[in-house]
Amino acid sequence: MSVMGSSVKRVAILGGNGFTGGELYRLLKRHPYFKVDFVSSESKAGLPLDKFFVSSARQKRAEGGKFQKLASLAGHYDFIFSCLPTGVLPRHIDHIAEHAEYVINVSGDYRLNDQELLRQHYPESLSHPAKGGSHYFIPEFSDINLEAKVVNLPGCMAVATIYTLFPLLAANLIEPRVISDAKTGSSGGGKASTEHHAERAHNFRPYKVHGHRHRPEIEFALQQHLERSVELQFSVHSLDLPRGILVTSYSLLKEQASEIDVKKAFYGAYAAKPFVHYFNSKNGSYSYPMIKTTAGTNYAEVGAYVEGRNCVSIASIDNLIKGAAGQAIQAANLYSGIAEEAGLQFELEGAWP
Repeated sequence: MSVMGSSVKRVAILGGNGFTGGELYRLLKRHPYFKVDFVSSESKAGLPLDKFFVSSARQKRAEGGKFQKLASLAGHYDFIFSCLPTGVLPRHIDHIAEHAEYVINVSGDYRLNDQELLRQHYPESLSHPAKGGSHYFIPEFSDINLEAKVVNLPGCMAVATIYTLFPLLAANLIEPRVISDAKTGSSGGGKASTEHHAERAHNFRPYKVHGHRHRPEIEFALQQHLERSVELQFSVHSLDLPRGILVTSYSLLKEQASEIDVKKAFYGAYAAKPFVHYFNSKNGSYSYPMIKTTAGTNYAEVGAYVEGRNCVSIASIDNLIKGAAGQAIQAANLYSGIAEEAGLQFELEGAWP
């Protein structure tokens, strides 16, 4: 079914100077149905795009345009991909929404609908409601909402955690008390991170043991999609890696649930999802999710392992692609009614070994 028609879509990227904006530009340049006509950066305005991005550095002739100021956004775009830092999009949402059929948002703004949680974590979203409404969209689980102007993508650690828990909760297999432990590479903090290389390199350390804002987002997403409440203990660790996320969730099976039920739940949830690979066995040399085999791809690897009533479910993704830029393109593909894999098919497998 075509949602928007099959012609080439005109798209814009806001916040092109950041890691996610750069990945979006790299991926969208090869997309068969999307054409990038505008890339914003306040600090790089006027500089040629193809002289800035590493992915374009080996081109003999620059083919892209130049970075532009957000204020110069004009005309109409089928999709505007917003990679602006959290808190910036709401201040400009009225202007941006006027020029977009849909705003695909990868920042944290507008992900939650609870007023108190917005006040705590996203105060700018509370001050500037999304013009035209907003919709939280997980490509694997959400319905398309053509009425909402802003399409919010999950956070990278949030979506990886959701992959570990969704089948278990959808099949009502676990008690509602869950511990999720997320480990993330340095690019998850964005270019504006103040953490020095010397502090991160050769180190593995926790941060935000309590209070990370992805915790309420995960609880909200599971409640919205499954109408199930979960008491989640969510902690985060930093890895000495530039990119990649691995989430391990620990849960207790209900008394009547079995390992076979868990296998059926995960297989049923992911068998038809092109970008989620489920390991249905713990035997063999390659039977667990890893960061290295998802890095550089739009794939998630997911596994669930049972001993008695104890269930350990694990997911790995590339935070900049499946957790941000690739996920955004996947969402835009679905909204366009074209193949979900369009423009992402060349990312077939991660590097190994």
